[in-house]
Amino acid sequence: MVMKGGCERIHILSAKQQRDSTDNREIPVRRAAPNAFNTIYQSKRKKEQMHFKRLVSGTLAAVAILFAVAAAPAQAQTGVIEGQVLDGASQRPLGNAQVLVAGTGVGQLTNSAGRFLLLNVPAGEHTVQVTLIGYAEAEQTVTVSAGQTSSVDIEMSSTAIALNEIVVTGVGAETERRALGTSVEVLSAEDFELAPVQSIDQVLQGRVAGATVSATSANPGTGSLINFRGVSSVFGAQTPVIYVDGVRVDNDQSTAAGTGGEQSSALADLLTSDIERIEVTKGGAASTLFGSDAATGVIQIFTKKGTPGAPRITARVERGIETPELKYIFDMGLIFPERVESGEITERFMRDLYFKNGDVQNYYVGVSGGTADVTYSVSGRLEDRTGTQPRDASTNYNIRGGLQASLTDNFTLEFSGSYVRHNFERLYNGASIEDPLTTFEVGDALFFSGASTLHEALDIFLMPEIDEWVNRFIFSAGARWNIRDDLTTKITLGTDNRNNQQRQFDPIGFTPGEPTGQLFRWDRSFTSVSLDAGATYAWQNEGGSLGSSLTVGVQGFREDESVIWGRGRTFALPGTFDFGSAAVITADEGNSEVFNGGVYVDEQLSLWDKLYVGGGFRVDAGSSFGDNIDTEFYPKATGSYILSEDVGLPLVDELKVRGAYGQTGKFPGAFLKDRTFSATSFRGESAPRFANPGNEDLRPEKTSTIEAGIDAALWNNRIGLDFTAYEARTTDALFSVPRQPVTGQGTQQENVGEILNRGVEVAVNLQLLNTQALAWSIGGTFNYNHNEVTDMGGVSEFSAEGGQKRVTGCWDPSGEIDESTCRGGPVGAWYLTMPIDTNGDGLTDGSQRRFTGTFPVPDKSGGVNTTISIGNDLTISALADWAGGHDVFDYGSVWATFNGIYRRELVRCGTEEGAGDGCAYAFPTQYRADGTVRGKYSQSAARSGFLYDGDFFKLREVSLRYVLPESVAGGVNASRATLYLNGRNLWIWSRNQMIDGELNGLSGGGLRLGSESSITLSPNRTFRLGVEVVF
Repeated sequence: MVMKGGCERIHILSAKQQRDSTDNREIPVRRAAPNAFNTIYQSKRKKEQMHFKRLVSGTLAAVAILFAVAAAPAQAQTGVIEGQVLDGASQRPLGNAQVLVAGTGVGQLTNSAGRFLLLNVPAGEHTVQVTLIGYAEAEQTVTVSAGQTSSVDIEMSSTAIALNEIVVTGVGAETERRALGTSVEVLSAEDFELAPVQSIDQVLQGRVAGATVSATSANPGTGSLINFRGVSSVFGAQTPVIYVDGVRVDNDQSTAAGTGGEQSSALADLLTSDIERIEVTKGGAASTLFGSDAATGVIQIFTKKGTPGAPRITARVERGIETPELKYIFDMGLIFPERVESGEITERFMRDLYFKNGDVQNYYVGVSGGTADVTYSVSGRLEDRTGTQPRDASTNYNIRGGLQASLTDNFTLEFSGSYVRHNFERLYNGASIEDPLTTFEVGDALFFSGASTLHEALDIFLMPEIDEWVNRFIFSAGARWNIRDDLTTKITLGTDNRNNQQRQFDPIGFTPGEPTGQLFRWDRSFTSVSLDAGATYAWQNEGGSLGSSLTVGVQGFREDESVIWGRGRTFALPGTFDFGSAAVITADEGNSEVFNGGVYVDEQLSLWDKLYVGGGFRVDAGSSFGDNIDTEFYPKATGSYILSEDVGLPLVDELKVRGAYGQTGKFPGAFLKDRTFSATSFRGESAPRFANPGNEDLRPEKTSTIEAGIDAALWNNRIGLDFTAYEARTTDALFSVPRQPVTGQGTQQENVGEILNRGVEVAVNLQLLNTQALAWSIGGTFNYNHNEVTDMGGVSEFSAEGGQKRVTGCWDPSGEIDESTCRGGPVGAWYLTMPIDTNGDGLTDGSQRRFTGTFPVPDKSGGVNTTISIGNDLTISALADWAGGHDVFDYGSVWATFNGIYRRELVRCGTEEGAGDGCAYAFPTQYRADGTVRGKYSQSAARSGFLYDGDFFKLREVSLRYVLPESVAGGVNASRATLYLNGRNLWIWSRNQMIDGELNGLSGGGLRLGSESSITLSPNRTFRLGVEVVF
């Protein structure tokens, strides 16, 4: 690194000069409503909004007091360091670089011109360290004299691949990326801090190679399906395990009662506030140390705990609008043309009276700073939104804090905690007959409401109230003790406590549901406690040619879940909201408890700091293992070689080759090992029956993964390439095995199957331009996965996630089963009725259930991104993602056929008389044996007619960020002010015109493959304008 101007420039800056040239904002160090439908609803929303405004005012006042108290006088016998951080190649100033005077606790961020001003630096010789994502760490020695100013300019070198970046996930201890034999994705706060994302699943979309992230709908409280490297189980959910600061947290996709298909998800309240970085492993050796809970991958979230320096206050105010995505909504001109012609309604009936533009406001305040020994970060976030449908609203209250304290030079404590209060409301949806959107779009609004006009029907469908409240508290405490220079111990203990309550209220007169009135309440309580403790012994020989890092640890968790629900039917008086007023009350409850834990060992050897060999294992025990299964063993082996250290290749700056083998597991569900019974109420008596036969040999499903890849920096670090090929084979897969019929015990899950996933993952980043005036980069990800059931274990094929998806060892769409030639199908291959020709005359006259040759999970997906920086102040970025290779099923069109409406035919062929004749998109016609026309097939005999190509491409995000002039920021005594504008879900291209190929609108617990929707609204198009001010 270069220090320009070898002599010191000594002068005294005025207070105003010091303020104007200082930027104290923190970045993480790399290490670590129209159509309101009754008076009660309007009153409730007004009260919530008033409460929301009071909280905003109170929070801002509290932060102002904190800022005043935190102010500290300047130290005596100190000096000042000023300077500028530059890109070494283009001499472009680098903003947001973290500058830190080692060992002093003095540090800050550079401003948009790359400048920094460090006050109160103790006199003497110091090392100034600079870090910035995408650049190699730089440092420079500076001598500071009391009462004087030293000047230093520091140049940084860009890195296309961050081989020296520290990661934690998968190796048990902090390890440089160069030593990893596996693929670990790292997302930093800069990747999404001002992006239009609110939750973790949105952050991952399009940013992680090998991840398929599919939204559920536009409704609040729902989450996305997240899948890494294909489907590895036919029963278990495929959502990766998620840790926040070492605490295993609730990732359940079904945390409340269904409201027609779409269900509430615990992912919806894992917010992006104050995240420092996210580390992602996708199974294999990188996840081995997580044992029987990691076959679907691991997401580790690390939150901010502050950086040394004076108190820094960051405030953001954001306002925006949401507009409905109506690409797949056809409205009443197509569904009720006769009522449009009569003048009762317009063809835009739903667009005008049901949909609306929503509003969102978001407020954030954070305070961070500290000394060399203690750092802290505290923040609060308030968000209030009204959506694009009736009774579509949500409010989020989020408080988060983090603290890191070095009690001695060798002992450090860390604490973090967060509280989320999430309130939201919505209407019935999906496949429910109480869903207004579906019933109007399929032509059943009058039938189920009993109304005579569509206006009256809409009023009836908007009567229900569905409200949900979530309270979530996550706490983590950890300690690190460096016993000796070569021996370190650590421990992390934490908990996630999530409680949610849902109330579904059908008032008297709601004819699609319970006309006499009904209240349904669902209360769920979830608590997990996590422990992770370990010790690492690391040494290196005198010459540095040989090093070793041995980690031994223990990790475990316990989860307790309790669900209580009740239903009250028939109320005597309107306005009643309590169970006690109902004529008939029923209730039930369910409780489960799971423990899993194990010990792990990980050894990493380094040779000449370029060849790395690792190995390890985990031994697990769990409460869900069968009585005959004491423990499970999961080994791993890794290797990596920095080939560019020994071999010079044209245009290659750095090249690492890597390979790994590792096993992970997925433990069985609670109580599946046990013989259980259930009881059903019958004629006033409790009638017992078999529930689960029990299996003493039940064990976790085990996935063995072999992967190999390269990480390369090319063309003077202008191109970064990450390529991985993998094969993951799941043995001991749990399949349903029938018991002898005479026993009356039904089926039992047994470890008899085998599932294969094979694929490639690619991530590329290219720096097209890098000049003082303009910088432009583009990047992209690509993922391909082949999924196949390779061994049925002697079990006949069976259904997966409903009756239309199937698990089979002989996947032959022709219907002609030939065991010698057919191969296993993907998990959940589409298995539908379809028209066939039974007499060979070329005309379809019969129906048969067959495999369609397609599947519901995309086998290809990826993302494209670009960032343009103009000067030092303006940045424009965009992100798109896509997926393909899958088919999606349209339940809404199935429903519409009961009313003689063939939606695909109307949309693609036209509505005029005879438009379907000869049209390729006409619904199949059934013939008699003599060749005469019988008519259109029934929906039950031609389900394949509702299956469409699911390929899609979405412009997911566009963001514009402008750093306002320092004179503007100085006008409010701020060091920096940034104006930003962003949009999300801006444009869709899809292969079919009927339903969104991304959505999984019929969601729930257990295995969810997605690609089944009724009339489901795609995620809203959002636009947000905000300002961020740093003091």
